[in-house]
Amino acid sequence: MGYNNAMKLAARVSDKYFLTENERFLLVKLELVEPDRIEFRAGQYVSLKVNESGERRSYSIVTTPDNNHGLSLLAEMVKEGKGSEYLRGIELGSEVEIVGPLGKFTVTEEDKRLFVASGSGIVPIMSMINDLLLNQHEKKSIRLHWGMRSEADLFWVDNLERLSEAHPNFVFDIVLSKPSEAWELCSGHVQDCLKRDFSQEGLGGWSGYVCGSPKMVESTTQELEKLGIPADKIYHEKFV
Repeated sequence: MGYNNAMKLAARVSDKYFLTENERFLLVKLELVEPDRIEFRAGQYVSLKVNESGERRSYSIVTTPDNNHGLSLLAEMVKEGKGSEYLRGIELGSEVEIVGPLGKFTVTEEDKRLFVASGSGIVPIMSMINDLLLNQHEKKSIRLHWGMRSEADLFWVDNLERLSEAHPNFVFDIVLSKPSEAWELCSGHVQDCLKRDFSQEGLGGWSGYVCGSPKMVESTTQELEKLGIPADKIYHEKFV
């Protein structure tokens, strides 16, 4: 991945906490030190130095571009993952080195927008949706389909509910692949629920933004094309 006009930045860990009781998703808040400002677009990411040998890991920026003096990252904890272990062990007040902003997964089209995420792929998409609704006051339709494994993995649901209540043009659906018996909403893969919701009316006049594993991105992109979004209006980021 190219580093574009990215800068090397020093930042200090100002807060960190798990978003789920199963400690699968860790939110890390960083306060910029040098330089003390960053300009980025919603959907971009930074590259974090995770050890003294200079290895790096990429993390999407949770926050929106109006917060330019600091940023928050969300890390999915991977067993024996170098980035996961580094962030799990880092102490408040520690200084970290990041390079950014990076990436071209940003909002470009002015159509109605359909966002599709799986797992921590929600992070850049949440930044985009917040930026569109809260900062740009977007009035066109915005839909989100977010696939997760089970109820125990869910976070930010309250945030999404508040956004949908305040902005009638925003509708979201959560899809669980392994829900409990009490789950009454859509289950399976996000592609299944896209077919359920859009097979009749189609998605002409929409653009699509997809973020998740490479396999999920490829299958979802194929489904969106079948439902009527042209290939050149589908944007994606693959999380490896």
